[in-house]
Amino acid sequence: MLMVVLLLVLCALILIGTPIAVALAATAIGTMWWATGPDLLFIFIQRLYVGTTSFPLLAIPFFIVAGNLMNTGGITERIFAAAQLFVGRIRGGLAHVNVLASVIFSGMSGSAVADAAGLGIIEVKAMREAGYSGRFAATITAVSSTIGPIMPPSIPLVIYGSLANVSIGALFLAGVMPGALMALALMIVISVVARVRKLPVMEGRPAGSEARRVFFGALPAMLTPVLIIGGILGGLATPTEAAVLATAYALFLGTCVYRELRWRDIPDILWLSGRQTVQVMFIIAAAAPFGWVLIQQQIPNAVIEAMFSLTSEPWAILLLVNAILLILGMFIEGVAIIIIAFPILLPVMLQIGVDPVHFGIIMVLNLMIGLVTPPVGMCLFAVSSVSNVPISDMVREMWPYMLALLAVLLLVTFVPETVLWLPHALGYGS
Repeated sequence: MLMVVLLLVLCALILIGTPIAVALAATAIGTMWWATGPDLLFIFIQRLYVGTTSFPLLAIPFFIVAGNLMNTGGITERIFAAAQLFVGRIRGGLAHVNVLASVIFSGMSGSAVADAAGLGIIEVKAMREAGYSGRFAATITAVSSTIGPIMPPSIPLVIYGSLANVSIGALFLAGVMPGALMALALMIVISVVARVRKLPVMEGRPAGSEARRVFFGALPAMLTPVLIIGGILGGLATPTEAAVLATAYALFLGTCVYRELRWRDIPDILWLSGRQTVQVMFIIAAAAPFGWVLIQQQIPNAVIEAMFSLTSEPWAILLLVNAILLILGMFIEGVAIIIIAFPILLPVMLQIGVDPVHFGIIMVLNLMIGLVTPPVGMCLFAVSSVSNVPISDMVREMWPYMLALLAVLLLVTFVPETVLWLPHALGYGS
């Protein structure tokens, strides 16, 4: 009963417009006061502090800074141009370029919204000039941006790994195959739509010298994922240190290699990154006492008992958990859902034998789908703002791509090897 009251109060606060961090903190304070009176409130301050002192969380501000540096320093344009060399000359080629560019950029920023806002400006403009409708261009940009936090690096996976005490290196590797499957599924749907609608075909082939110029111009940027993942796998850097390296490398590329990042741009980039970091960390801090309250009131145990009273079949429980996460993703921001739901759902997953690395990918993939589902789809808002395409138009265009992403979600959920094969092959886990 307490669990129902807690969630109802939390959802009510969020729906009336209360900031998520404030809603989490207020719910935690109210529950502590109700349970034991004001004497327990000192734990609230302690939990706020403890929730933000995990070393892996330092990766978050650095990945945010790296993404903003790339969006300002000419890196995104070169990634898009390089993607055109590979898939630009097939029917609907620029839509395929859009997906491939998201895959490449995802290896740098770790943020779906950074992908949608940064690459989105370039992608939508190029597709419109090539004869694609604004609605189609904006929709592909939004759905392809969901690949970002699945492919390594990933800010949501850093948060999940820190909270669940799971290897972030293993989580990064676990996201490679699901991210590739998402890209493949979207490109298959695009191919079908391109044939049905007779979408434009890019004319001509760039001269060999021009192709080499574009490819080698983008090569330093495309080496960023190698720097990040190679550093982690080679034991040269922790994920946090790799985030610092990515930031330094993005700064070097923007100022010294491409020379499109001016030093006077740095204060604005740092200010924007600081605001984005504070928004994330405030939620994490406020969620720590909320999580403590859940555990102290034995709510995870109650959820386990409730789910097993409905069914003891692991496949049915996994379907139910996916449905819960998809519904939550329609109304609540992804980072908040990770923080709210993981202490409740992870014990359930462990009880039915699901690997915590596997569950981390399932959870984040659900939440990425939530980024493109109304009414609170952050990628929809980001793409709509840079393309001037109404969200309602994108939603009408989006259903075949959503079905493709849901198919990948089911595959990842019920075929654990799609997630765990690569980490196990490289020595993470058994």
